[in-house]
Amino acid sequence: MRLGREEAEHIAVVDWFHYAYPELYWDFHHFANERKCSVQYGQKLKRMGVKRGVSDFFLAIPNKKYAGLWIELKVGTGRLSSEQIAFISRKNKRGYLAMAAWGFEQTKTIIEDYLRD
Repeated sequence: MRLGREEAEHIAVVDWFHYAYPELYWDFHHFANERKCSVQYGQKLKRMGVKRGVSDFFLAIPNKKYAGLWIELKVGTGRLSSEQIAFISRKNKRGYLAMAAWGFEQTKTIIEDYLRD
């Protein structure tokens, strides 16, 4: 199986997180919204609750400032969609820390900083 650059970065983040924070294994989630599928299956997923713009990762651990952490991971010159921007804005207004990160290193730093607070 060949992995794209973004897929490889996602896997690197998950592998690192599970190694660095094994006690938080069940609290770190990835939302696989980047799939390609038929129109019919896409409609089925939508009815099942899949939504455009949902960030890639959610850390379901509150800290002193926020209810949890949402991260949209991009690579290279990747850009946020309007749905992703709206999602991040909504989550920030609702007491979460939500942001975009470009690449593994920035994502790792955001998570480490969040868990220190």
